[in-house]
Amino acid sequence: MRIAAMLLLATLVGCNSAMTAPREYLDERTAATITVVRDPWIFTREANASSPQARQRDFLHLYAIDVNRMGEHRQYFAVQQALPPEHRQPPVLELSAGTQTTMLHAADVAAEDLGIAQPIAQSYTLSATWWYYPVDKRLLAKLANARDLQAALVFDERLAYVPWRDGREELAELTAILP
Repeated sequence: MRIAAMLLLATLVGCNSAMTAPREYLDERTAATITVVRDPWIFTREANASSPQARQRDFLHLYAIDVNRMGEHRQYFAVQQALPPEHRQPPVLELSAGTQTTMLHAADVAAEDLGIAQPIAQSYTLSATWWYYPVDKRLLAKLANARDLQAALVFDERLAYVPWRDGREELAELTAILP
């Protein structure tokens, strides 16, 4: 009976780990191996109550990825956001945890030049835009342990977001396998 209980426990632990394990695929156009968190960190911002879209939410999806081009690894935050056309230029990505704030600037080259020709994930809206922010393993590990992470996109105005779905577990899984 004890053996059966231990096997059941081991199976459940293995299933839980598989649910957060990063996924990996080969980008066929760039020949880069992309490793991406299983599910993104999702942030939201409530629509202005006086606006006609007051019932809609504004979501920001934050994926941590590793791009391996012939053994050269580079990490990025891939950010997916649906914004009106006036916000098509990449904003500054501001990530705050407690008293520490990190300001990230989008890569100034095309995604394909980074090794990313195919989208990281399916877009949740037709108007979604992808931006890629260079990061390193140290920052990813730090954010994997951050409680109450807040995000903001800074254009001429600052759009603040609060967590809607925590991505710490998936981020920790990714950082654990990075070289």
